[in-house]
Amino acid sequence: MRYAGTALRGFLVVLCIEGLTGCASTGHASQAQHHAAMGQGAFDKPSPDYHKAALANVELGLGYLGQGQIARAKSKLTHAIRLAPALPEARSGMAYFLEMTGDYKDAEKAHKKAIRLSKNQGAAYNNYGAFLCRGSRFSEADEAFHRALTDKDYPRTSEIYENAGLCAIRAQHKVEAIDYLRTAIVRDPSAATALIELANLSLQEGQLQDAKHYWQRYQKVAQPTARSLSIGIYIAKACHDDNAVASQALRLKDLFEHSPEYADYLRSERTEVKAQ
Repeated sequence: MRYAGTALRGFLVVLCIEGLTGCASTGHASQAQHHAAMGQGAFDKPSPDYHKAALANVELGLGYLGQGQIARAKSKLTHAIRLAPALPEARSGMAYFLEMTGDYKDAEKAHKKAIRLSKNQGAAYNNYGAFLCRGSRFSEADEAFHRALTDKDYPRTSEIYENAGLCAIRAQHKVEAIDYLRTAIVRDPSAATALIELANLSLQEGQLQDAKHYWQRYQKVAQPTARSLSIGIYIAKACHDDNAVASQALRLKDLFEHSPEYADYLRSERTEVKAQ
């Protein structure tokens, strides 16, 4: 639905915050980020840039949240709001924190606050839609994604379509999911999550050539994951391509031997042997 299992991009893995470079990271903060978070330059202190400092605190807060450092995460996100109370990115960051720590009521309030504060509301509605989808409020989520698409200045339109598609999968609306995900890869041919989910949906529908096509496209734009290799194995099995099955199974073992996907593969192999 990048705050996005199948995870929702932008808000089901990491939260996309406008004003930051890409999406908020969950890595370690640099010294420059710490200076920026304090409203300081790395070498001197002119008049503080509270907007930039607040954004830096949001990024740090989300990074700490990703590392499980809850108290530090809350401190940074609270400081971001204190520095720039009208900054929608700070409200969206706090909304994600509240959701991840179980305060869903206040999380929704923070999302709505971010929307009200946003001049261009694409990012805020995209994040809100992912929040609603995670709560299984699918029709409301779809409406939020459509509202996000009305922001013609939002640069990551493909991610909105991708999120809408992932949410439609959760709602078991396959036709709508395929339509959204196909639009996502038209807007961004390298949209890896959309490609692998289209491969999986095509496999489920028995469209093996389409499934193989999307899976091969995914391989060209993204590193293998346990999920992508597992889908590749099932596509190869459906196509009766024993060599491809063996090749992908070996990669799955080498790269993700302890993953649930590899355990599922071993179980399926044992079941097939017993059935023979």
